[in-house]
Amino acid sequence: MIKIKLHKNGRINEVTAGKGDNLLKVIQSFVNGFYAPCGGNGTCGKCRVRIVDEGVVTSCLYEVEKDIEVILPDDQEMKVLSSQYNFSEDVVLNPGDAALLADSPVGVAVDIGTTTIVYYFVDLKSGGITDIVSNVNPQVKYGADVISRINYTAENDSGTDEMKYILIDNFNRVTSEFCRKHGYKKEDVARVSIAGNTVMLHMFLGVNALSIAHAPFTPVFTETRKLKPQEAGLDINKNATVILTPSLSGYVGGDIIAGLASVKKDFYKKQFLFVDIGTNGEIVLVTKDRMLACATAAGPAFEGANISCGMSAVTGAVSSFRNGSPGVIGDAEAAGVCGSGLIDIIAFMLDNGTLSMEGNIESDFTIPGTDIKITQQDVREVQLAKSAIAAGINRLLSIAGISVNELDNILLAGGFGNYIDIRSAIRIGLLPDVDTGKYIQMGNTAGNGAVLALKSDDFIPEMENLKKKIEYIELSTDPEFSMEYAMNMFFA
Repeated sequence: MIKIKLHKNGRINEVTAGKGDNLLKVIQSFVNGFYAPCGGNGTCGKCRVRIVDEGVVTSCLYEVEKDIEVILPDDQEMKVLSSQYNFSEDVVLNPGDAALLADSPVGVAVDIGTTTIVYYFVDLKSGGITDIVSNVNPQVKYGADVISRINYTAENDSGTDEMKYILIDNFNRVTSEFCRKHGYKKEDVARVSIAGNTVMLHMFLGVNALSIAHAPFTPVFTETRKLKPQEAGLDINKNATVILTPSLSGYVGGDIIAGLASVKKDFYKKQFLFVDIGTNGEIVLVTKDRMLACATAAGPAFEGANISCGMSAVTGAVSSFRNGSPGVIGDAEAAGVCGSGLIDIIAFMLDNGTLSMEGNIESDFTIPGTDIKITQQDVREVQLAKSAIAAGINRLLSIAGISVNELDNILLAGGFGNYIDIRSAIRIGLLPDVDTGKYIQMGNTAGNGAVLALKSDDFIPEMENLKKKIEYIELSTDPEFSMEYAMNMFFA
């Protein structure tokens, strides 16, 4: 018999399985309520688990062949997966000519984030997600934020080409490894869709993004782009179509438009905020009369950068802090703190009086059971980041002439929004103080939108039509933003 270790919520259970057994069925035999809304048909991609030394797999498509150690989603992640499924649109499979380009056509939907790139591999005959691969954006060596990377291209003659090459090389290597692992040929890769912030989309095409870094922050292009693989340098079927999702402005990109379009249409009968918190905080307000969007320079603190003990949300990161006790990703030894854990810790410090509302501490705060410390400078980084987000939200509400209590929902998008404790975020003044039941953690909406654009040509005009309805508010020229930003520097 094969032995399988199952990690969930900090506990480990060892179970047995037969060679060739379906991993999802094995898990469901021992874990009540494990989420697989499509019933294990391989179409929803929500039954993903992490296998130690192998990476993330879709469990309903995985046959057990040897002893493995499986990290299951914790209760919070299961909640996010449920929200993703219940509140996201789906489309009728219509990938255009791509379905005819190979006997076993597969598509790749890509979410190019400033910090992380996520690849979704989709069977274009069934619409099922075959695999998901996530890795660090290799451009991080040029800087944690897009401005640092743009500056590099301005200071180096080959900088724009370097930024493009590093993304294309990453795509080709990940796609090649997927094909090797699953028995595909590169000619089977018949369609690609790419969502990303405006700078990442420019860099993917090798377009100089310097104009986005300086007022009036005008991008070279914002429209949907369709091209052939050889135009981008992708090593796939030469007749494939490559689609870049449309952007709104220099700092509200194709990731936000794709993500918004992936939200169920029923939400547009309501009033809601859509908030994606990352290095840049993108915020969209939908009211009965208008749709407003803005972007705020939150900085990379919530992604672990510029924090003395900061790290990405990977194994070893303190991702939560409850009742003075840290929760660590992967049940490993604590190596640092990621954004969600940082917010919990700041909230705890406020509650126990270690941190003043002005943001002052008398000495470094040591996380119990570790040698990891939160410093005064770390606190300042959090203040700057949370103030930017809060001020952006308040300005959109003020411009629209509604109060936060008139909102039906607040949708949190992106990896960071997946895992933050809403109560902690409210406690530090990052998010509005409303009933937590109004909050919905939507997961990677940009990735969802990219998958929908991959699966259906009909989704592309939906994104373009949505974009036309949104008014962009440039906060750098908004006379009230500076005052709002300063007022939100204090902790609640």
